[in-house]
Parts: sequence; C-alpha cells; structure tokens
Amino acid sequence: MPSLESVLDYSEQNILDGNLHLFEVKHLPDQNLGLYPHLKIYDWLNCFLSRGYCNHLLLSRRNGLRRIVSHLMAARSGQYVLKSSHGLQDLQPIKVPLERITHGFGIRSLVGWLEEYERGNFEMQKTLAALQRVKPELSWLELSYEDHIQDDPKKAYKEVCSFLDLPEVSVNLLQRKMSSKPLAEQIQNYSDVRDCLSTTRFAWMLQA
Repeated sequence: MPSLESVLDYSEQNILDGNLHLFEVKHLPDQNLGLYPHLKIYDWLNCFLSRGYCNHLLLSRRNGLRRIVSHLMAARSGQYVLKSSHGLQDLQPIKVPLERITHGFGIRSLVGWLEEYERGNFEMQKTLAALQRVKPELSWLELSYEDHIQDDPKKAYKEVCSFLDLPEVSVNLLQRKMSSKPLAEQIQNYSDVRDCLSTTRFAWMLQA
C-alpha cells in the first residue's frame, strides 16, 4: 500500500487548476480510513494541513436507512450515479438484510450500520472542531444531504463557493438521484425493516 503522502503526490500531478485541488476521503474506519489502520483521523488531517489543504467539507446524511438502501441498490446495479438527462429509473425493490450488511470493509447489522454512520459523523465533527482550536488555519463546513442537496443541489454549490471564497457561475446539474419513491416502495421486506427499527431511535427514518 503506498503511503498517504505518495497518494497525494500522485494526485497533485493531475491537477488542472493549480489553485484548486478537490478530493474525497470516506471517513469511516471501514472505508478509506481502513486503508491505513495505523493512522488516526488526526494523522490524516495533520498530513493534509502540512501539505496546505486547510479547507474541509464534511458531508452527512441524517437518514442512514436511505443511505443503506442507496448503497445496496447501487451495489446491485453497478450504477452509482444517474445523468440528469435520464429519467428516473423504475428500480425493482431491494431486500435489506437485518444482519450482515457489507459496506466497505465492514459487515454489520442494519442497526449497527445506522449507529456507525451516526458515530462516524459525530467523530468527524468533534475532531475537526478540536483541531481547529489548536490550528486556526483549518476551516471546515458541514453540509447535509437533506438540507443542502436533496431538494436543490445548487444550494450546496452556493454554500461551497462562499466557503472557498470562489465566484459563483451558472451551473447545470449533471447528475440526479436514482429514485424518489417512498422507502415502503423501495424495500422488498419493508415490514421486517419496520419491525426491526420501530422500537429504536432510528424509527423516524422509515417515514422520512
């Protein structure tokens, strides 16, 4: 496995605009963080800071159930995005396992993943805020799918432009969400999922 620094070196060689370099890090231990298990979140952030990457966007999705459904449907079809010029797909409902869902390197129960999504986002919030207190050159902006993307992705675009002090230009949306159906129509075993979550703090996700 190449070092994190060498990955950044390679990435920087392909920058088209020398003043702007955007890249994504999936921040769960079972995703990108798990590629370097000896590194903590602080190590990643300090490495980025040492290279001049001071601005961070934290993207969250409060409805973890919809996140899981999207992940399972994309894994089934092999299609993770849909061009905006295409109509909404009539996707067949998918079975959501109550146990042993694979996401990245991890295997957890449905409730386990919902807890992990929640924990991972809180950990990033806490870590970014703590590091910012000792390294004020670090700045970060949190965007949520529900508040900034779901209804109008241009809202997120405007927030990011303001955060990075970039001028806004007219943009066209190149991608769209895969499905807008209620979860009851997307989940094949909806009654099982409902029974599993109805007594947990995640029950609200069934109707959102």
